Amino acid sequence: MIRVAVIGVGHMGTLHLQKWCRHEGVRVVGIYDIDRERLQRRAAEYGVRAFRELEELLAAADAVTIATPSRTHAALASQALDAGCHCLVEKPLAVSAAEAEELVRKARQQGRVLMAGHVERFNAAFSWLQQQAVAPRFVEIHRLHPFRPRSTDVSVVLDVMIHDLDLLLALLQRPVEHFEVHGVAVLTSMPDIANARLRFADGCIANVTASRISAKFLRKMRLFQASSYVAVDFAEQSVEQVVMRWGSHTLAEGEEYLAEWVAEDGLRRMIVRRRCLVPAGDPLWEEQRAFVRSILGEAPPAIPSEQTLEVLRLAEQIEQQLRLLSV
Repeated sequence: MIRVAVIGVGHMGTLHLQKWCRHEGVRVVGIYDIDRERLQRRAAEYGVRAFRELEELLAAADAVTIATPSRTHAALASQALDAGCHCLVEKPLAVSAAEAEELVRKARQQGRVLMAGHVERFNAAFSWLQQQAVAPRFVEIHRLHPFRPRSTDVSVVLDVMIHDLDLLLALLQRPVEHFEVHGVAVLTSMPDIANARLRFADGCIANVTASRISAKFLRKMRLFQASSYVAVDFAEQSVEQVVMRWGSHTLAEGEEYLAEWVAEDGLRRMIVRRRCLVPAGDPLWEEQRAFVRSILGEAPPAIPSEQTLEVLRLAEQIEQQLRLLSV
């Protein structure tokens, strides 16, 4: 039985708490939050112990979820690791690569699992995509949501865009050779909307737009490659493919005819659209499950530390470029 505690029970921390309470082999020993009223309210709601002292909570736990403001992640994770706890830290792991590197070093030294909460890695649509032989030449990503007061202690890059930077690096497995960025502050003192155009070592271009001041939610990725493209909707956990075929074909179940013509080479082309079968999942639940399996030694870390550091370094470089543009 793994004793788990949650540090920070705002929006994300409460979601973690809800799901931790349902895992077999896990016992929620308590929660901690500097907002005492919220702490007591969540404790009563979920029937868990409210710890008023962080040190006491860490002494009672084997593992913790850290879901506090981003700029507190490094200090809290360091303290938890020193107390012997495994750590699942909501993204970003830290607000600088240097802080993250120190956490990774400490986790290795302590023999503890340190995992960043890049929850979209566990989205059923992305899991499907990783199983395909994709070789995109161009990727278009939009991750937009309305303004929320939480997470405004960092820019939109660390708050929102980091999700898609992580997905791109995990999917393409190529270094970024060059990037151009644009962004502006609108409602906070830091960029609230940003665009990054990344060129990868194999020539693939990714155009990534992130906003936390939009009128509606949008979490989509489109990958364009030879003779096809794939559209991924992370909110719906759905995948759609548009494929060009040579010759005439009978449509399979679930396919939709879009166009057909004879090209200059005399060969007939057909374009069809199909919605791929993606069983719906619970990304946060799967993230927690992967964390537990790593603690138990049943599987290697689902998100290796090297990948976490790589994406944070890229995010940091993008933020530095945005600061230069704003001067």
